[in-house]
Formats: sequence, structure tokens, C-alpha cells
Amino acid sequence: MKKIIAFSSLIFALCIGVANADEWLPNFEDIPKMEKTYIIEDDGFVYSQPDGKIAQTTVASDEISRRQFQRFYRDALDELGWKNITDERKMQIFTRDGNILRIEIVSTDPLNARFTLAPK
Repeated sequence: MKKIIAFSSLIFALCIGVANADEWLPNFEDIPKMEKTYIIEDDGFVYSQPDGKIAQTTVASDEISRRQFQRFYRDALDELGWKNITDERKMQIFTRDGNILRIEIVSTDPLNARFTLAPK
């Protein structure tokens, strides 16, 4: 019974993670934007090519830590089917459906993170 409760709690926590996203990142179809982050407008692009698209956007926050940020994306992207292949202090890398998503921590005070999507 304890295992069932623990498993149910884990599933609920993961659902809350994506539910806490207040919108989606620009140039990305299904990557949530974490609450308390804002988009750096002049630092994004998207290029379509025959084997997929290349997209980039940057977010920043004065209110959240690098650890909170990375935990949110580790949990939220796992829930959305992304496989975490690198989880380091300055870089997280995920794969899904022939794409690679890199989340690079550019700075921590304030937090500044760059998302880059590209085909494998």
C-alpha cells in the first residue's frame, strides 16, 4: 500500500510540474515556459530545413535558482517524452523523435538559459 501511495504521489508531482508552466516557449511546439521566467526577445530564431527545424530561444529570471530551473525541466520534459542524456551544472541535453534539445545555463545571477533544438 505504501508503494501505491508513493507512486501516486510521484505521478501527481510530475503532473503539477507541467501544470505550473504558464505558457510554451516561442519557436518550440511543446516545451513549457517555467513560471517566473521571461523571454529574451532578441535572442530567438527558427529555421526550417528538410530534416527538421533548428530553433533557439533564451529565458531569464531574477526569482528562481539554477537548481529549481533544471529540476523543473528535467521533470516536465520527462513527462513529455524527452529522454535526459546529459544533466550537468551548466547543460542539460534531451532527445526525442530524432531531435536534440540543449538547455544551457548561460549565467546564474540572474538566471539566463538558452534552449536550442536541432535534428540529430
